[in-house]
Amino acid sequence: MTTVEPLPDSGSVSDARLEREPQAAERARRLVRTFVGGLPGHVPRDVVEAVTLVVSELVTNAVRHARGRWCSVSLQDMGYGVGISVSDEDPSPPRPRRVDYTGQGGFGWPMVRRLSAELTVNFRPDGKTVRAVVPF
Repeated sequence: MTTVEPLPDSGSVSDARLEREPQAAERARRLVRTFVGGLPGHVPRDVVEAVTLVVSELVTNAVRHARGRWCSVSLQDMGYGVGISVSDEDPSPPRPRRVDYTGQGGFGWPMVRRLSAELTVNFRPDGKTVRAVVPF
């Protein structure tokens, strides 16, 4: 069973810890919808879709390619966009893969790079955090 463990919430920040299993991406997408719905002002639909796609791809990559039991998602209103952080317990860097049109993937990382105004990977001995900002 997948659990979503909310972490402390401070206004325009939303955090959750997800078990690394196939349902994690759907739970992360729900987190995005709840977070964006609570932001002040109107967030354009294309921004909501881009944030949802970036979060979904980053969580899917953590589930498919990282080791460890958990990944975490953090969303933040940056004022000029939505800050996204996805952490996992694997210190290996994201690796672009050749696109495979037979259904084996390779689309996610290039899509995240294209949709994000800022994209960094911070490494630590017990894992990494991918940080992205999708602008308003």
